[in-house]
Formats: sequence, C-alpha cells, structure tokens
Amino acid sequence: MRCLNNLLKAILLLVMFLYTYDSYAYLDPGTGSYLLQIILGTLFATFFTLKLYWRKIKAYFQEKFIKK
Repeated sequence: MRCLNNLLKAILLLVMFLYTYDSYAYLDPGTGSYLLQIILGTLFATFFTLKLYWRKIKAYFQEKFIKK
C-alpha cells in the first residue's frame, strides 16, 4: 500500500509539472537585482567562512588522512 501511495504521489507530481498554466506574473528589474544580491551574498559568506576556519579544516583532514 505504501509503495502504491508513493507511486500515486510521483505520478500526480509529474502531471502537475507537465500541465502548467501561464501565470502572467510581472517581475521587475529590481527582482533580478535582488536575486543576484542574494546569490552573491551567499557565495561571499561561504568563502569568508571557509577562509575563517581554513586552518582548522586543513588540520582536521591532515590528521585524518596523512599517516605519520
């Protein structure tokens, strides 16, 4: 029964994505700029965090994989 339920959900999801309607939504240029800021901010925050903890990360992997 559980397998049938999952199969039914998968089929309904597939049908939902195949038969879509136009939404006629307006996305102004500010929306694209905002999305770009979110993506760049996330990348910079990730790189800064890696830079901040790089020595600890490097020491951890050296301890695990390099035999003394």
